[in-house]
Amino acid sequence: MVQDDLARLVPRVPIWRLAKVPEHLAWTDVRAVIDSIDDTTAVGKRDRALLLILATTGLRSQEVRRLELRDIRWRTGELYIRRTKTRRERVVPLLEEAGRALATYILSGRPPGAHQTVFVCHVPPVRPIYFSSTVAAIVRRRLARCGLQAPRVGAHLLRHSIATWLVQQERPIKEVADLLGHHSIDTTAMYVKVAIPQLEGMALPFPGANHE
Repeated sequence: MVQDDLARLVPRVPIWRLAKVPEHLAWTDVRAVIDSIDDTTAVGKRDRALLLILATTGLRSQEVRRLELRDIRWRTGELYIRRTKTRRERVVPLLEEAGRALATYILSGRPPGAHQTVFVCHVPPVRPIYFSSTVAAIVRRRLARCGLQAPRVGAHLLRHSIATWLVQQERPIKEVADLLGHHSIDTTAMYVKVAIPQLEGMALPFPGANHE
């Protein structure tokens, strides 16, 4: 039996930044989750609007939790994001379906109160959604009702899903970076790894292979 500790002799394997393929849902699954939400209840109206905003804008949990009523630009179809991870303000598009769901929630689902944040907790006392775990719980519950599971569930799962879908649709990487609010386009480039058809088209022929 070896008595010496050999752990120090085992070479370390480097873990490069952005080396992993981002966890995401297929866009058909995203649609299935959103379409399954019963929006005849106040909570259903909130959850459908919340998931549509996350899925179509790629907002981070903090950004969607801090979104205020004054940040909705109804006439131009935009959301004004005031406080971001990169401390830079930006504007993201408010698509028609998401806008309708948002208007429905605000007009007939959102509990009255003095808080200006768009999305609030419906369990009394009515208050803003302070924690990312609350958003994660909403996403997890809606996925579970569709029989879907993911290793990591939350706003970032939908953020990764819209970014992946846009790349697969061959949208310019700069356009995806602007939507996500990435300071460096290198960060957005990680989504290129999931664009398998495009990458296959770029593959060089193997030397010596018989190509027909």
